[in-house]
Amino acid sequence: MTSLPTTQTPWQRCGVLTACAAALWVVLAGPAYGLAGMLGLEGLTYSALMCWLPGCLLFFAIPYFEFAKNKAYAFLAGSGLRMFVVLVATLLLHEIRADLGLKEFLSWLVVFYSVTLLVETLLIVRSPEANTSSIPSQPIA
Repeated sequence: MTSLPTTQTPWQRCGVLTACAAALWVVLAGPAYGLAGMLGLEGLTYSALMCWLPGCLLFFAIPYFEFAKNKAYAFLAGSGLRMFVVLVATLLLHEIRADLGLKEFLSWLVVFYSVTLLVETLLIVRSPEANTSSIPSQPIA
């Protein structure tokens, strides 16, 4: 029986997130093209990149911030970072490409946002190196 590694590097976590986002893109490419043609594929790609980037940034930032070693804080930081990046990128994209609407972009953004957040959360929650308890490891007395 083989044992799983006790820790995952940011590169490994980002790799898992990348693989999941790429697989989701492939699955959704047909429906996106069917609904909106090439604009649908363009919106699908923007959605994937907007949701993938904050996840990978978080994985590389966690080791540098002491508060993020607690899983709850890491999840909160990830959610806030994801919301900020997606909101700013969506507003910028709307200014640049106003022709990307609900069926070309926003519907795919909701799907990618949800799935990448789920994958990111699972990678954080299942990481053994993060603190899972507020109980001190050594007795107080």
